[in-house]
Amino acid sequence: MGTIADDAGVAGKVSKKLRRQTETLGQAIGAVVTKLRIEKDWSQQQLATKSGYSIGWVNQLEKGKINPTLELVVALADTFKLTLSQFFARAERQHSKRLPSTPAYTKSKK
Repeated sequence: MGTIADDAGVAGKVSKKLRRQTETLGQAIGAVVTKLRIEKDWSQQQLATKSGYSIGWVNQLEKGKINPTLELVVALADTFKLTLSQFFARAERQHSKRLPSTPAYTKSKK
């Protein structure tokens, strides 16, 4: 029977070149979580244990499949030793990288 440490061997380590979708702010938050987790050299299981959430939640969040609750964001920011404003600033930067230079809601002049 395997141990928790075995999960990285089963799924393999996530490549540092991993690109996550950032079309929505929720996806950008997932991308930030992935990046921070990789920087710490943590598996998803380790992050789940440290944050108090299940590996399923971590996995779905990183893939941008769920929108995180404020409670989850607070737990993750705390886990990574960031303030909420630092955590959200990282997510906003990730999200803004994919936005066009002109906001979509701006009407063009004819």
